[in-house]
Amino acid sequence: MDLNKPITNPMLVGAMELLKAEDTPDHRRLFVDEVMKATFLMPAVVTPVPQPGEDRKVKFQPGSKIQFPMLTAPDGKQFFMAYTDWTELKKWKDEENQQTFAFRFPDYADMLFRKTPDGKESPASGFIINPFGGNMVITKEVAANWMAVILKQSQPEKD
Repeated sequence: MDLNKPITNPMLVGAMELLKAEDTPDHRRLFVDEVMKATFLMPAVVTPVPQPGEDRKVKFQPGSKIQFPMLTAPDGKQFFMAYTDWTELKKWKDEENQQTFAFRFPDYADMLFRKTPDGKESPASGFIINPFGGNMVITKEVAANWMAVILKQSQPEKD
């Protein structure tokens, strides 16, 4: 991934619009394919704020803490945020030095199923792509199903 190139996902945005306009198996397949290819902006809060080194790469201080803000739905469920581009992210928060990570689907799945340091399940119920735009919800259950398909496809076939 070229970190100097802005994150954009026009094909995913188009697939989301198609799926919302007409929910067909082909549109669902296109949407899932594009989610798997996409790189998202994941908002973060890193303390202390990392500083770029001489090589222009960001360096984390020892003991840095990273938090990923979540949105809370009216029913109390919490969701990670996944933005297709900076324009969508700014609909949530237009902050000059907004900290973000570049996440792909497996990164979100890892966050959803990783145990907390005290051994509890993640409080997240899923993630939302462009929550203040296209607003596509990927629940924990859907993410688990997609990961199962990915794992099955990566297994060598047995005779």
